[in-house]
Amino acid sequence: MFGVFLVWNLIVLLWSRHSTDSSNNAQASDNLPTTEIPSLSSNSSEEQWPSAPNVTYSTSSSTFNATTNATNATDASSNVIKYYFPKFVARGAVSPVPTTATCGIPRRAKSANEIVYLTIDDGPSVSGRLNLLSVLEQINNRTDSSGKRVTPAYITFMESGYNFCGPQTANIINLDCAKGAYEEALSGLVWTIKQGHVIAAHSDTHFYDPSAGFCNYLKMNAITKIEPKYAQCGKDPAADMVRGALRLDSALNNETYWETDAERAAWKKAISTLWLYARLPCTNTWKLPGVDTVIGLRREDQGAEKDARMKTGDLLLGGKLPCRNETKPWNVIGWDAEWRLDAKTTYDIQKEKCNVVKDITNQFDRKDKWGPKPNNVVLLTHDHFFADMFKATIFRDVIVELQQLGYTLGTIDQYPI
Repeated sequence: MFGVFLVWNLIVLLWSRHSTDSSNNAQASDNLPTTEIPSLSSNSSEEQWPSAPNVTYSTSSSTFNATTNATNATDASSNVIKYYFPKFVARGAVSPVPTTATCGIPRRAKSANEIVYLTIDDGPSVSGRLNLLSVLEQINNRTDSSGKRVTPAYITFMESGYNFCGPQTANIINLDCAKGAYEEALSGLVWTIKQGHVIAAHSDTHFYDPSAGFCNYLKMNAITKIEPKYAQCGKDPAADMVRGALRLDSALNNETYWETDAERAAWKKAISTLWLYARLPCTNTWKLPGVDTVIGLRREDQGAEKDARMKTGDLLLGGKLPCRNETKPWNVIGWDAEWRLDAKTTYDIQKEKCNVVKDITNQFDRKDKWGPKPNNVVLLTHDHFFADMFKATIFRDVIVELQQLGYTLGTIDQYPI
């Protein structure tokens, strides 16, 4: 899928045969069964959640450099660590970055304390993450007319473990992983952190029921296969949240990925936020100290299903869970506004940008705003919605428009709790 990569199959062969550093073999430690690329078609409606697109993994993609991967992570003669992770190569811009506000929206930020949090669920996806990182790099390397660097915009990615097994949640539920999925997800995740963005937890399986096109915690949790190494972590939906975070934590636990002090600090921060902030799949609930709300559950999600979701949130906020070393509350984050994009629709970049920015800015004056903090607006969207650079450019231009209107862009670890 990643056109910027070199030949992947050779790289995997070299990596798996020659790397002997146990910390350098996070993929092997997962020990998930793989198949040839399975059929990824879905019978679900276009309104499915998470509505991941059908994809296949490129046999010519590469996460690692063949010339360095054939050796150990550490030079035995000098004990010098060799860094193997490739530099991120952004895709080209499809249009110039705007330099002024163009939507004519009258509501400007009243102060820098009005903060927008752009949160992206269900990644790191093979279809959208590279596009998003490309457009974020475009705006985070800007200077203004005086040559002063424009304040960077950092995003919160609510990450799901299933992407390390395949683009469909059925891959991880059945422990039937697509070849190449792990490497694609790892690339997106590491590059996300290197760019300075924040990650948080969003489950392992997503509890996604393809027959209904939505989540069903009780049904899907009951049929999920669990690797033996995670058996001690439990079987309930809260354990699914823990497994997802453990899968991400394990994938990142390789010192050869982090070359500078800044990158190592970003890695450390990522692990911290991963275990301190979470979002429940398909559930707009806020579980924070002194805050306990849920908004917009469907009729089908009432009764025992609602109870299961609320109990999961309560357990996360309680802090201590099997296989979770962190004892601080796992703050559960909902959202104030949602942005959906249809995979088959071609959007007018200007029109869609302005619609989204207007929706976000309107939240600041709503008395019935969903989130608990009036000067803080959380937007939800999904990684796989940005499956082409045109849609990703809309995301970029939403950020620029908000900045031009004076709003501060924040990450979820900055949300007042």
